[in-house]
Amino acid sequence: MKGIELLTFLTDEQKKLLEASSINYKRFARVYFQILEFTDNTVVVKIWQLENPAERYLTVKELIDRTKEVFGSDILPAGINLYIRPIAFELDDLKHFTIETIEKKMQQFGLKPKDLVKLLDIDKSTLSQILKKNRELSRASKAMFYYLFKSLEMKAAS
Repeated sequence: MKGIELLTFLTDEQKKLLEASSINYKRFARVYFQILEFTDNTVVVKIWQLENPAERYLTVKELIDRTKEVFGSDILPAGINLYIRPIAFELDDLKHFTIETIEKKMQQFGLKPKDLVKLLDIDKSTLSQILKKNRELSRASKAMFYYLFKSLEMKAAS
């Protein structure tokens, strides 16, 4: 567990318990803990979750509950306040954004390649290479198309 050395009041046994809990959460749920600071009887812990094969993701409330379980009365003595900074997992839509997705979105919004050239201010030949799968989508290209379609969805919704 990152930052465990900040908790100088812990016994070796308590540190082992924290480390074991941290390893189990990391192994089974890809949940990570980091102790950010310990000052004036206050411990600040960050907890977050990464993408996992089971695709079971904890909410902010569940992350807080898990942190309270790990740092329960066995670990933190009375009088020490625990502040938790949870970061819920958000699926990276860009990772799954493909040329097929672009084509579906173009159909959804009734867009032609020439419309994308104008909207994105990109070269017609570059767009043609992308749509014909002659050029791979970089992360920046994915983001460009992703946020264009997101903005069109927001305009259509309002």
